[in-house]
Amino acid sequence: MAKTKSVPKTRIKSMTGFGKATGKSPYGKVTVEIKSLNHKSLSVGCSVYNGFFLLEEKIKKILGKKLSRGKVFVNVNVGVPDKNTSIKKVQVNEKVLNEYFKKIKKAQKNLKIKGEIGIKELVRFPGVVEAVEEESKEKQWPYIQKIVEQAAEKLITYRRTEGNKLAKDFYSRLKIIEKNVVVIKKYGKKSVEEYRRKLITSIKEVAKKVTPDKNRLETEVASFARNCDVAEEITRLVAHVAAYKEAIRTAKAEVGKKLDFIAQEMQREANTIGAKSNDLKVAKAVIEIKSEIEKLREQIRNIE
Repeated sequence: MAKTKSVPKTRIKSMTGFGKATGKSPYGKVTVEIKSLNHKSLSVGCSVYNGFFLLEEKIKKILGKKLSRGKVFVNVNVGVPDKNTSIKKVQVNEKVLNEYFKKIKKAQKNLKIKGEIGIKELVRFPGVVEAVEEESKEKQWPYIQKIVEQAAEKLITYRRTEGNKLAKDFYSRLKIIEKNVVVIKKYGKKSVEEYRRKLITSIKEVAKKVTPDKNRLETEVASFARNCDVAEEITRLVAHVAAYKEAIRTAKAEVGKKLDFIAQEMQREANTIGAKSNDLKVAKAVIEIKSEIEKLREQIRNIE
């Protein structure tokens, strides 16, 4: 059994992926999950624990350096801290409490309302009792940042793995295109000879005793050959296939856009070949090529 030719290494990445990382911190267990989907540009959305919205911009900067495209969802959660770790303390704002008390007493006097004002009522007013964090969120960031970096690397690894799968699919479809190009070359030449034969037969049937004008016959055949000559289109199509393979192999930034452009040019050449051809086998080969190009373009939407 012949060995299957291995697919050349590629650096393309899919936009679909997932990465998760966990780690300990003095403030509790940190868990970061990052999921990405297809998107024309980079869009990052964060769901951060306890309203820790100040972290969102920092997380976006980290991912902005590592990713170029994709709709990315980030979930950050910090669990319950260790028993020995005190994150918050409670304090009573006496200044605010006193202000409430004075205003209420004044209102009682003006409105002639009787009754005592107790501490139970006063502590319920906003701003009287406050929970103050002993440690700022900035001090928590280094622990969270580390886990975000780890989750991002796992996401990238996942996207590379998916990118390799896409590359294999691309090469298999390009191989089908190349096989059908060979068919077009073979039967494209035969169609000219077939036209010559049919033309001679037709002329003989119309005028059985008249010898066909050889010069005119050759002129008609030459005209047909020019109209259905697809040599240039085949050459360009083959060149586009080679360029597609090279783009997969080198895979620079935003390679997906380049691959889509090349696929469009391949589609253009296939359409021209189909329009020029009048051979059934060539027409079938063109349909196969166009079908594979369309599948390539569908998969390109997954490439970063």
